[in-house]
Amino acid sequence: MDKVLTFDCYGTLLNNDILYEYIYNLADRNGISGNKAREIFIHYEDRLMYGEDYIPYDQLLLSALEYCDMELNTNIFVPQWDRVMELHKDFRPYEDVIPVLKYLKAKHYQLILMSNSMHKIMKNHLDTLENLINDYVLAEDTKCYKPNLKFFEYTRKKYELMEKEHYHIAKGYWWDIVPCSKLGWNKIWVNRNHITGSKKHLPFIEIQTLDELKKNL
Repeated sequence: MDKVLTFDCYGTLLNNDILYEYIYNLADRNGISGNKAREIFIHYEDRLMYGEDYIPYDQLLLSALEYCDMELNTNIFVPQWDRVMELHKDFRPYEDVIPVLKYLKAKHYQLILMSNSMHKIMKNHLDTLENLINDYVLAEDTKCYKPNLKFFEYTRKKYELMEKEHYHIAKGYWWDIVPCSKLGWNKIWVNRNHITGSKKHLPFIEIQTLDELKKNL
């Protein structure tokens, strides 16, 4: 039986904190609360993903910046759209990622990304991940964002996951672990933030770092 591992990207493999740090610092330099600006940006980023019909990821980020200017009565965020997009090229893997991906490839796992992103950004991410990823599914393909079950069903059908040895691996609890629970997927929660998950979404394997996959797979 084929062995397939699907991975979330942001927060699981790639650290995207620099995006939110940029929003914080931009506000702070202009005499605005960095914490408030970051909170507004994240709030609208989520709301636009899950509260409306699908819009492409780059346009979603632009809209989130527009709402920052609206909420904070400024005109400093929208002009940073190009820079916000460029920042995605600077997302870097967590220290445990590349060695573990190499280990899994050596064990003949097929590695698939599932990301709320778009193709023109993912090309850079694949290079950053040293082209260890076999394939990927993006919101641009599914026309919806995780945790929408359509995203997961699209992936299941594309790779015939029910006929294979498969685990989904992710940091995002609400975005990934919850929908996997609803669909009965095998799942591994990368609890990088050391929070407490809900027992109603068991069974899942909980790990703190990706290194722990070596003793769980």
